Amino acid sequence: MTKKVFLIILVSLLLVSCGLRWEGQGPGPRDEGSPPQILASYAEQVVRPGETWKVYLKVRDVDCDMTYVITDLWQSGGGSYPVSFTPIRELPCPELVGYVFLKTPADGDLVWEQFQAKLFVRDRRGNRSNSIQLPLNFDQVSAKKPPEQWRLATVVSIGAVNIDLTNKQGTDSGR
Repeated sequence: MTKKVFLIILVSLLLVSCGLRWEGQGPGPRDEGSPPQILASYAEQVVRPGETWKVYLKVRDVDCDMTYVITDLWQSGGGSYPVSFTPIRELPCPELVGYVFLKTPADGDLVWEQFQAKLFVRDRRGNRSNSIQLPLNFDQVSAKKPPEQWRLATVVSIGAVNIDLTNKQGTDSGR
């Protein structure tokens, strides 16, 4: 008899505790946070083959949880390269002013190629910033200094864009 009473009490407690759980709201609303915002950007449109192409960004994220600068590079007549994820290691908050860089091969045939880069910033919650589109072309030009606002001591290197450019003829012009 005591076993039956104990079993009934145990089953009742399980049902009551499950019932209380079912009546609850479940997990709270998902905290989506605020997405990062690219406030300003700058990049040379034309660089010499073999030079490092820098994309300067001023990004604001009130949640201070930026994780990656994502670069999608497209080549005219050649298609898209694999997407590059550049981690944001230093986290000045709420604004980051820095640059990502792409090392270009010293391949003179690149002067005939046209590239288009799409960049955006992602945060820990998966939120994406607005994207920017930047052209990249090659010619035998002299390197220029970026505008003054991008040469300040507070401008940091975010990291490398991990893409190996090639010319359309398919010759690997690696780094």
